[in-house]
Amino acid sequence: MHTTVVAVQNNIISIKVPIKIKRYGGKKLMVLPEGAQTASPTRKPDETMVKALAKAHFWQGQLDKGQFSSIEQMAKRKNINPSYISRILRLNLLAPQIKQAILDGTQPRGLSLQDMQTPFPDLWHEQLTHFGFDT
Repeated sequence: MHTTVVAVQNNIISIKVPIKIKRYGGKKLMVLPEGAQTASPTRKPDETMVKALAKAHFWQGQLDKGQFSSIEQMAKRKNINPSYISRILRLNLLAPQIKQAILDGTQPRGLSLQDMQTPFPDLWHEQLTHFGFDT
């Protein structure tokens, strides 16, 4: 349970809220305790995550059209680690709601590309829970 402290001294109002600092999209972000209410600022899509979704879609199209016979061939031609290509291609398996939230910039604040490159459930409803979306 979080504790918010409000104090008034010499006509100065102080509000202390416990927070955590987390790196998000190359920036530092304040993470408030669970259940804390805030005014929601306008959010922009995370460019890194949007670009990764675009790469996943583009690379899958190249494989589907036969421009590359395998991930290994693609990796060799593009001079990219095949493991990285595989992790990015896996983003094509994300639930449509997750992809849309990333494009809109409305995904959970703590969600990063790094989180999505680790193994995640195949079933869409399980992905929503896994990545912290309210269902």
